[in-house]
Amino acid sequence: MTLRIHTMMAAAGRLGRSSILLTTLLVGPLELSGAIEARIKDIGRIDGLNDTELIGYGVVVGLSGTGDKDIELTKRTMANILQNFQIALPSKDIKSKNVAAVMVTGKAPYFHQKGDRVDIQVSSVGDATSLEGGILLMAPLLDADGKLYALAQGSLTVGGYSTGVGGPGGQTQTKNYTTVGRIPSGATLAREQKVDFIQGGRIRFVLRHPDFTTAGRIMEAVNARYENSATAVNAGCVLIRIPETMQEPAQAAVFLADLEAIRVTPDIQSRIIVNERTGTIVMGGDVRVSEAIVAHGNLTVNIGSTLTAYMPNSLTKANPVVTEAVELRTKEDPAKVLLLPGTATVRDLADLLNQLGTTPRDMISILEALHSLGAIQMEVITI
Repeated sequence: MTLRIHTMMAAAGRLGRSSILLTTLLVGPLELSGAIEARIKDIGRIDGLNDTELIGYGVVVGLSGTGDKDIELTKRTMANILQNFQIALPSKDIKSKNVAAVMVTGKAPYFHQKGDRVDIQVSSVGDATSLEGGILLMAPLLDADGKLYALAQGSLTVGGYSTGVGGPGGQTQTKNYTTVGRIPSGATLAREQKVDFIQGGRIRFVLRHPDFTTAGRIMEAVNARYENSATAVNAGCVLIRIPETMQEPAQAAVFLADLEAIRVTPDIQSRIIVNERTGTIVMGGDVRVSEAIVAHGNLTVNIGSTLTAYMPNSLTKANPVVTEAVELRTKEDPAKVLLLPGTATVRDLADLLNQLGTTPRDMISILEALHSLGAIQMEVITI
């Protein structure tokens, strides 16, 4: 296919750096999109196999003056903890800045057992400036039903630091966020998960990105391995029947392991994703452009002013006079007209716009205009 470029003024020169990056961004993924295969386990999940979200409240001690300053929540929590050790102390008498109130979150993977340990994340809820060097006291973690599910405790690891002296005349230096930390294997699970994902000898396979084409391909691939075993219920779910000879728990595990390894080619939707803040453009799928004409040109206006002082004669009593000289300069780049023939591909569009010298931000405006015109029949998502 031959594409023609008509310009009002001849333009030649090196392609800008941003244009080269734009070509790489638009063309690179397209060349690979048609041949990518993925395992079934990578494009979906088995319904019923879910992680258990955990949340709790606790306190971190051992901070070097970087804890909560004067928060009643932290004081009362410490008073309640001390009361468990037969120490009665009014919360108003607690003045320590080495303690911080925190929220504790974690996630228990499916098939977990009682006594397993999971990682947890600790986040300050008060005005503590750093959790570096702190120790989380034993904190109960609850599940979504509000039931005790795990106990958390341990030393925090903070991926950063905060040092220096604040306030007037001081100077501080902070790297990353020091009010959030992690405790590897910091929670011990007190319960095990009851998994019930096989219903009547069938499982429900749920796609992470619902698509009728992909669901149909999964059904065909599974039926090619196990005849009449899979049925595509809708765009997001495929119902798979376990063979009668493999419905025992041990055999079912073998069947699921073999099922996960089946490879299919997921379909990619034709979309344009635009991030106007960073000037990033990503196109996916079989992008085609109908016939259209694009005119591109830039107008730059510079306004500057200069102050000039006129000094009076030394024999007079007049005051100096200050005047402002305003200078207006305009610069308009030569307008360029681009003819896009029908069925132009992403590669063609990127090549032509590079020859026009467009930047990624110019490309965003052109794509939005083509979409409004109807020359691009696809979804445009702005993030």
